[in-house]
Amino acid sequence: MQRRWLPARAMLFACGWWLASTGALTAQSVVSLSLDSIATTTTNDRSLAEFQFSAETAGFLTVVVRGDGATDLATDVMDDLGQLLPEGQTDRDLGGNQGAEQLAVTVPHAGDYRIRVRAWSGAGQFQIGSSWITFPDAGRLPDPDGKPTGATPLPMRTQVDDSLAPSTGDPWDWFVVTSETGGVVTVITEAPEGDLVIEVFREGDYGSSTGLSDQDMDGVAGNESLTGRIEAGGRSYFKVSSLFGSESNIPYSIRAGVI
Repeated sequence: MQRRWLPARAMLFACGWWLASTGALTAQSVVSLSLDSIATTTTNDRSLAEFQFSAETAGFLTVVVRGDGATDLATDVMDDLGQLLPEGQTDRDLGGNQGAEQLAVTVPHAGDYRIRVRAWSGAGQFQIGSSWITFPDAGRLPDPDGKPTGATPLPMRTQVDDSLAPSTGDPWDWFVVTSETGGVVTVITEAPEGDLVIEVFREGDYGSSTGLSDQDMDGVAGNESLTGRIEAGGRSYFKVSSLFGSESNIPYSIRAGVI
């Protein structure tokens, strides 16, 4: 099943469906990623294969997957909390082989990372190989609000001004909304330039969005609104990102309200 020719907007929605679907899966026992060697294992549409990799510096991680051709595979490279790295997902079906995937990902700084391989349907055996190039000059300082653990608190009915700079290491911002009473929370962004997307996540499940907005309200690509339920005393996490990821600066405002 080949998906590489989807336009950018459609690809984002396909990615959102993929993340939502993987959120319900369980991982097989996590094993260390063996560099410069090939391992053989299995995956299926109920239990994905997961590998762990620790980087001591910034660098470039290459992952190659080859299945039996009968099972459609996809591959993710994520941080320690489960959010995809930029350009960290592939389902290209190279050479018309549904199980043939490969990608090279920039690892921006030292830390723990995850590699996941799963089948869109059924089950199958596959081989996985990887290599690592230490490249400190490719490093970037961790973005303070680039992870949900550093999410900016979003007060009710208060406008917060922020900005994205995808081309210089600030591809997205995380925000957290807390409600004492619970109810329905709505988050709105406004940006005169750039094309923004809002996603909402359950606490603790940061690789699986439960909602996505790319409505371009009033014909403005940066104007988005996303609504979801929040439990009393609970927290909802919202991620604001750029659809295209090449802009150098996108100022925007964001606000939230609960009814």
